Amino acid sequence: MDMSLRCFEFDPNCEPLTERHLQALWYDRDMRPAVLFDAAGREVRVVDPGTWNLECGPDFKNATLEVGSSRHRLQGDVEIHLRPSDWTRHGHAGDPAYRNVVAHVVWADGPAPPTLPPSALSICVGKLMAADIGFSPEQIDLTGYPFARLSIDERPCRRFFDGAPDKARAILADAGRKRLVVKAKRFAQQFSSGRYSRAQAYYEALMETLGYCHNAGAFRTIARRVPCNAAAVEPDTLFEAYNAAACFVEWDMRGIRPNNSPKERLRAAAAFFGGGRLDALLDWRDFSPRGCRDCIIYIERARLMGRARAAAALANVLVPLALAERKLARAPDWLPPEDLSSPMRLTAFRMFGRDHNPRALYLDNGLLMQGLLQVHREFCLNLYPDCVECGIVAA
Repeated sequence: MDMSLRCFEFDPNCEPLTERHLQALWYDRDMRPAVLFDAAGREVRVVDPGTWNLECGPDFKNATLEVGSSRHRLQGDVEIHLRPSDWTRHGHAGDPAYRNVVAHVVWADGPAPPTLPPSALSICVGKLMAADIGFSPEQIDLTGYPFARLSIDERPCRRFFDGAPDKARAILADAGRKRLVVKAKRFAQQFSSGRYSRAQAYYEALMETLGYCHNAGAFRTIARRVPCNAAAVEPDTLFEAYNAAACFVEWDMRGIRPNNSPKERLRAAAAFFGGGRLDALLDWRDFSPRGCRDCIIYIERARLMGRARAAAALANVLVPLALAERKLARAPDWLPPEDLSSPMRLTAFRMFGRDHNPRALYLDNGLLMQGLLQVHREFCLNLYPDCVECGIVAA
């Protein structure tokens, strides 16, 4: 499959331009034209290009654009392609992951794909860049995106944390505790509503963890169709019940290995919950470092999920539940580390710079990793990509 274009198609001697070049150009406001135009000739201004998505789905999430003289605002996702036809060729038409795309940004001019989401803009940047005789794809250092290219000037976070690892860890710990308290309050609200039993709320949360980010909703739906009391009453037919409920959900299969498919996760869930192991986790009270490690080992040996995912379940489900039920007065100072997700990585690079040492700052403690997620949600999602006027230092 040809994934590159001659940067100026009428010039056969020009160096090739790839989709990665176009992603960097869209992200970097110093290179991106100040004013773009959609296929209808309307001016389009980029208020925020969105968060560079390092996982499956659209290239940029949560972008903000202004369209026309009225500056009507659009907020949603952005997909980048070299040619308009790549939208169809890459199979995005009808894919639910792309239903929130508000702009299809391409290099080569051509008719917009008819299967773009309603009201999505079709924006061609190639003809604008071709008019700039000083532009060359060689100017774009692809190794510097998205993490290194965050600001022309020194980042405010970097100035604040530079040479102060204890300060950085203390702030991440506070942010991590806040995130877990928010989750605990959500559990408490579920209990007080009367619609959830303690066991069902816990069961749904664990099932959602099994779905990872892309299929979390599908697993929660299955947990509601096959509640935990059914798992206890009919353990031998639990896997069949899960499969039947799965007929009503839509799986996102991108990037999933066969041995970690939703069907295999449901098989593991049937063995775990059908075996009566939920009660042991519901009654877990030891959240000391050794107790946390023992909990991870328990989940791992029961083959419900691997070690890193079990650590995520401990942080996102077990600890908040213990806080909600007052088994814990406060979140533990240390939690087992989980996998470093894309939002965690992006936030860490924004806060500490490209050359920081993850292990020295946060990689050894799941609570600090939860703190990165809280900073991401509370600050980074509301920022321009170059961290202009970041509020962390002021806060």
